[in-house]
Amino acid sequence: MAVEPRPTATSAPEPEPTDAELARELDVEHGLVRAIVIGTLIATPICVIVWMGLIALAVSAAGAALAGPLAMGAGIGVLSGLLFGTWGGFVSKTHTFEELDRQCNLRRKSSSSSPNT
Repeated sequence: MAVEPRPTATSAPEPEPTDAELARELDVEHGLVRAIVIGTLIATPICVIVWMGLIALAVSAAGAALAGPLAMGAGIGVLSGLLFGTWGGFVSKTHTFEELDRQCNLRRKSSSSSPNT
């Protein structure tokens, strides 16, 4: 049996978001996805080159075969590129989500301070 929360007498009802606010939120979310994809596309080749270079440098001094370790370096580079690209894309769009949250909080404050009729 699910328990549904009952509104108390002191809590004001949450205002419903308008179509413009929902469209703004969707635009911000689409911008986040775009930034993550672009960040990943930039970071992945860079990380692959860095990891393959580090492993080639380490293995060439040992005189061992390069094929297996370089393939491992490429795999690790792809994984680290996905991680850092996603992180960079998310961090680059954090300010837009904070601004959206601030606007939502201002809207809630203004609607809760207005008298109910």
